[in-house]
Formats: sequence, C-alpha cells, structure tokens
Amino acid sequence: MQIESTKSVWAGRGLSWLVILLISCGIVFGSSFILGPMLFSNDAVGRQAAVALYCPGAVSTTEEDGASTQTTTSPTGTYGHTVEITCTMRDGSTQIIRNEQYALASIGAMFGGGALCGLGLSLPLFVLPLFLFRKKKSNA
Repeated sequence: MQIESTKSVWAGRGLSWLVILLISCGIVFGSSFILGPMLFSNDAVGRQAAVALYCPGAVSTTEEDGASTQTTTSPTGTYGHTVEITCTMRDGSTQIIRNEQYALASIGAMFGGGALCGLGLSLPLFVLPLFLFRKKKSNA
C-alpha cells in the first residue's frame, strides 16, 4: 500500500504490528498446548531435557522405570509410573534425578518446545508490515 506521509506509514505499521502481536499470542498459545504435546511427548525428549537440566556434563546415564503407583490419596485415584535416572559424572560421582524432577523437566520441555515452534511460526509475520506499508515515491 502506497501512503503519502511518513507519519501515516508508521501509524499503519504500528497498528498492524499490534494486530499481529495478538494473532501471534494465539499462535504461541495454541502451539504450546497442541503442537508441543504432539511433537515432544515421547520419553526420549523428556529424558534428554532432564539430563541436560539436572546433570549437565554427565558421561553416562541409566534409567530405571519403577512400578505404577497411586498419584492421589483417593482410593479411586489415578496411577502413574515412576522414573529414576542415575547420572555418572566425569569424576565417577553419581547424581540421581528423582521422579518429580523428571516430570517437571519433561513437561517443561514438551510445552517449551511447542512454544518455540509457535515463535518460529509467528515471528516472520512481523516483517509483513514493512513491505505492506510504504511511503509513495515522489516523482521529482
């Protein structure tokens, strides 16, 4: 769109950036809760995120899946499995990632990965107003 004044150009760009910001918030929100769990909900991603977060620089890791235990105090409550990862460091010491730490890291990686995908999808939209709103060239 060719506009006569610089002020009108920047007003149009600012308004369109505001609209794009609202659309981008919806894209990031949707991708966090839909795309993230679809793409990143496997065990390998959760394991890598937990090891990278709680055992940086570990030489080797071993994972031990525990029995299914009750997750609530209700007798009819849900059950879930337990995971414990043992990290071996370079100096030979070991560090254990508990089930709660593993769960937080894997859930964070899942939603965080979806949010990063949403940012990757929505950030290019912010370049559009630079091409859509331009000042008309003078014929001097």
